[in-house]
Amino acid sequence: MAKNLMRTLLTASVACAALLVAGQSSNQATVPLEQPASVLRVTTQLVVVDVVATDRKGAPVVDLKQDDFAVTEDGKPQSIRAFNFQGTATSTDSQLAVAKPAGNPLPPNVVSNVRRSKSGAPLAILLLDGINTRLNNQDYAKQQLLEFLKKLPADQPIAVYLLGTKLRLIQDFTSDPNVLKAVVQNLKDFRSPLMENANGGPVKFWLEGMPLPAQVKQQVLQFQQETESSQADQRVAITLTALNQLARTLAGYPGRKNLIWVSETFPFVIVPNKVPVGQSAERARRNYTTAIATTASLISNAQIAVYPVDARGLMPTDLFNVAARYDERGDANGGRDGAQAGRAMDDTANELMAARGTMEKVAEETGGRAFYNRNDLGNAVRESIADGATYYTLGYYPTNKSWDGHYRKINIHVTRPGVTLRYRLGYYALGHEEYARQSQQHRDAEFSGTLSLDVPISTALPFTAAVLPASSGTANKTVVNFAVDAHALSFSPAESGKQRAGIECAVRVFRTDSTDKALQTESDIIDANLPPESYDMVMRRRLPCRVELDLPAGEYLLRLGVRDNNTGLIGTANIQWTVPAAPADGQPPQGKKN
Repeated sequence: MAKNLMRTLLTASVACAALLVAGQSSNQATVPLEQPASVLRVTTQLVVVDVVATDRKGAPVVDLKQDDFAVTEDGKPQSIRAFNFQGTATSTDSQLAVAKPAGNPLPPNVVSNVRRSKSGAPLAILLLDGINTRLNNQDYAKQQLLEFLKKLPADQPIAVYLLGTKLRLIQDFTSDPNVLKAVVQNLKDFRSPLMENANGGPVKFWLEGMPLPAQVKQQVLQFQQETESSQADQRVAITLTALNQLARTLAGYPGRKNLIWVSETFPFVIVPNKVPVGQSAERARRNYTTAIATTASLISNAQIAVYPVDARGLMPTDLFNVAARYDERGDANGGRDGAQAGRAMDDTANELMAARGTMEKVAEETGGRAFYNRNDLGNAVRESIADGATYYTLGYYPTNKSWDGHYRKINIHVTRPGVTLRYRLGYYALGHEEYARQSQQHRDAEFSGTLSLDVPISTALPFTAAVLPASSGTANKTVVNFAVDAHALSFSPAESGKQRAGIECAVRVFRTDSTDKALQTESDIIDANLPPESYDMVMRRRLPCRVELDLPAGEYLLRLGVRDNNTGLIGTANIQWTVPAAPADGQPPQGKKN
């Protein structure tokens, strides 16, 4: 960041009040301080588990009580401290309002990343995966989705994301089928640069039919394997980054979120403690454990259930593909051993087994379902949405208080016979120490990345911010005043009964006519060491932070961000801002939001 000013703030209740109460001085912009919505988080050591219960016919069971459930963690009984039922049958209003900030309309100089939802269908997120899907299967999935959208359930909010070399929000939450159909219809084909034979079609054994020495063939095959491994590594990194961004984006929306991941290849599993089906020993040595554990924790904290949908539909073998041109012996492209078709069938079977094994594991670990080997992808999406529409939320404080980063298994039973439960099977006990072990360079790079306009808005750390135009009271600087939801921050006991937390707030400035390059980034770090009375006030209101900007006249887009320096939770928001030219009388210009 361009500026890292460490200071101790709010050491007395008077100082705290002066910073929090809106309008107390000429250099404080008015910030609405309504009480934020309560969001259950694993970071508060309350483990939250969404449970889908069905009867023998697959219909949802809607009348279970808290006493019907029993929870164990690593085999040890846990006391249920939070219990809630969510079902569309009990809904009285649509959940479409989640796309709007909470509370009353905000003043023109104020922005918030706080999101609330009314009761209704759980949010559905459609992730169309281009980096892991060949073109022919992308087109097939697109046509199937259009068929599904013709019969979109009423008042079902859906957001659409596209995963290419980066994650892009194509359409924010809407229940308008016409909008969603237009979005899917207008999607451009994305040719993955990291997949062999990205256009699709049969595998070509071009090397086997060439008159080359065996040693040369072996070297070429080795090069090909190394290339494929490198491409797979890059796809894993891109996919993990995208899932991290999605988790941060969705964390601020209350309740369960159903992530429908339409893809051809799922390059990793959520629990990396063993080799997935069909994965080679060499591949297993590529260590993604830490990265996948972090992603799994973000997904768990955001209450996301993953529903993988195989974009290939029902998969035949290449033996029956006329484009492969196998002869009567089972050879193609000049082969002479009569075994190419058999190897093609084996390769297809192994690829499908590996992909489907990973799909099942990803779904199982997050409480979702996997859909594959079927030609009705639209119905698979519909079933994914319906499956997560009725669920129970259970919360417990683990008896194991050691947050050591290890994976912990969750087991849930019900006393009623004939009831099948589906829920996430565990979580990584990542405490503050795990985040602290990361290098400062890595943490800063992660925070800086979220300030890019290419990255979707993060809601994991709720805040409201007000922008104050340059004036004599602000030393002719544009001021951004943040008010951060203190309930989402990690406070720790300090000396003399104080409570301590640390945040960093930042502003990245772009010109509205050239958003591909940032003009400047300014930030401030707050070390809040609060006595009891100030801590109580902050918990009733918000924790403040302030960034000053030197901006000449012009039209700007400001990307605002806040990070909890103890846990890594991040929140971001955008606001457009105008700095007018100075008037002829020499008075400082006044800014305004567009």
